[in-house]
Formats: sequence, structure tokens, C-alpha cells
Amino acid sequence: MKKTAILLLLILFGCNLNKTPKDVIIIKGSDTMVNLSKIWAIEFMNKYPNISVQINGGGSGTGIASLINNTGQIANVSRELKQSEIDNAKLHNINPVKHIVALDAIAIIVNKNNKIDSLDFGQLRDIFTGKITNWKHVGGLNSKINLFGRENSSGTYEFFKHAVLNDNKNKISYDFASSMQVLQGTSSLVEAIAGDINAIGYGSLGYFAKRTDVKIIKIKKDKLHNAVALLINGQINYKLIWQGNYPLSRYLYCYTGNNNNSSVNNYLNFIKSSVGQKLVKEMEYIPLPYEHN
Repeated sequence: MKKTAILLLLILFGCNLNKTPKDVIIIKGSDTMVNLSKIWAIEFMNKYPNISVQINGGGSGTGIASLINNTGQIANVSRELKQSEIDNAKLHNINPVKHIVALDAIAIIVNKNNKIDSLDFGQLRDIFTGKITNWKHVGGLNSKINLFGRENSSGTYEFFKHAVLNDNKNKISYDFASSMQVLQGTSSLVEAIAGDINAIGYGSLGYFAKRTDVKIIKIKKDKLHNAVALLINGQINYKLIWQGNYPLSRYLYCYTGNNNNSSVNNYLNFIKSSVGQKLVKEMEYIPLPYEHN
């Protein structure tokens, strides 16, 4: 019995010796980037089987916090860092490094049966601040507008608030209407709008481009500009975004701190490579322009 037990232990120990321990990359942050990051991670792990990539959402703010408290090596962020976040990181001896990894466009979506096809920034501001509460005031039916948005830890929330709700001409900053229904994640938002003919919301184009139960409306900077469409014949208008002609376009970032290693660097190089950028396009995000000119 003793010899058998010892032999079994030696066999098990020998098996463990043959297993190469995996490096683990923990990525936290932007819900906008979760689906894209999961695809990146799968393809990356196929190429580097000895590296494990763990993806967590929670919002851009959560990702930044993970760098500061050393619970993640990479923060997915769908906006620029705030100065307060940079200052807080430096207080913790963290120097955030920005990596541009893709582009995104914030789409304004309504239910597929909504007759509205376009809105300007002034109308969007009035709708999302609660000044306009009925669709008839923007050319729609006589029905109440139901607002859907993201939680305030979301980079998409921050970007939309800065780009749309701020009245830069008059230097006035507005807040979202208290009636807005706040949802945890863009997937929940699109499902809510698909089921509500009076709904309107905003979010990453990648979640909506292939949906047939919601409608992406055209937007214009003001009444003097022409409305621009994110989709042409059902296809993403990449040049519109690359050339900066869509007013709600943005970069998507990965931020790293002080704990970079070869595995993290390999991951970043992979997602910015032609292979990684092809995955960006397949997931209905916008690849970096220099990869596809």
C-alpha cells in the first residue's frame, strides 16, 4: 500500500512538473469594450497558450481604480482620463500610460417603429435633460419620451454628457433628467429600447449595427449642418468616423500602470496588430485608420 501511494504521488508530482504555469493578465473597465476584449482574449490565448487573459467590466472608472489598487494590469477605458484620476494615480506611485487600441462611435437609438429619423444636438440636449418630454415636439407622435442611459461610472455616460449636455457656447453644463432609467451595460439598454416604442438611448455602435429591432438615427451638430448617418446601406461608414465628421466619435484606450511585463506587452501588440484590428472590424467597432487606409 505504501509503495503504491508513493508511486501515485510521484506520478502526480511528475505531471505537475510538466505543466507550465500560466501568466495571468487581468483586464477591467469599460463595458463598451467587454465584447471586443473577449474576442481579443480568445484569439490571443490561442496564439499564446501559456498566458491567461481575464476580462471584467464595471465601467471605465472601475478599470482605472484597478490600476491604482493593483488588482488589474490593464484598464479598458472609453474616454480620456480625468486630471483627478491622473493625480490620484500619481499619489499611489502609478504613472498611467495610454494605448489607443480602436475607435468607437456613440449611436443614438430609438425603437424601430419610431418615425423620427434625425435629431440635432440642441434637441438631444433638451430630450436628455428633460426639457422636451414628448415626441411631438421633435416631429414625432404625441407620446411621452422614455429615456434610457448608463450609470455614472461608465465612460460612455461621461463622454455623452460632455459632448451633448454641455452647452459650450454659453458655458453651461447640464445634468441628465432624473426620469432617465439607468441601466448596467449597453446590452440591457438595447433590449429595453427594442421593447419600447417611445424609448431613446445612446451607446456604442458595435452593440447596435446589426440589430433590426432598433433604429440608429442620423444626428447633426446644429440646425445649420446636414445630418450624418453612421450606417450606409447597413454598413458602417468608416471614413465618416476616421475623418472626424461624426460628432460623437471617440478613441478606445487601454491604460497600463507600473506592472507591465512581457505578457502585457505581447497582448497590447497583438490587439494593435493587423490581426487584432481585423477583429475590431468584425465586432462592428472602428479599426485604427492607419491599419485600413
